[in-house]
Amino acid sequence: MGIVTAYGWVGPGIRGMSALLPRKPPVERSGTDSQVVSLYDDDSDAVFSVLSSEVARRVLAELYRDPATQSELADRVGTSIQNVSYHLDNLADAGLVDVVDEWYSEKGREMDVYAPTGAPLVLMIGDTSDDNGGSDPEASPATPLPNAGD
Repeated sequence: MGIVTAYGWVGPGIRGMSALLPRKPPVERSGTDSQVVSLYDDDSDAVFSVLSSEVARRVLAELYRDPATQSELADRVGTSIQNVSYHLDNLADAGLVDVVDEWYSEKGREMDVYAPTGAPLVLMIGDTSDDNGGSDPEASPATPLPNAGD
């Protein structure tokens, strides 16, 4: 059924429009290299801060499984859309996720699709490029941990 206006028939009604819009096209991930965050990087505070939240870690883990919209993430993580939105904003500010596409809901509304900014995230404490076990110039040489039986 279409809509008839003063200009004539204009095609399917609102209910039929959602069938014309792409709903879930495949999302191509651009980053294939691991994203390495060192304890001493300038932006490490933001990364470690956002990852201190269990919900943010679960949201990020779900995005590594499959890119998703806010509402899909809310269902998969078991929380509200508002909570997911808050954590996605923080993850994006820390450079861990990006909007990679737009999908359309059944009602024809645009929805942002989120995905991790790169392949696996590696949190690095220490650096193999020097002898003191870290890139912090003030750090003392690393000492081995005692055995549990000592």
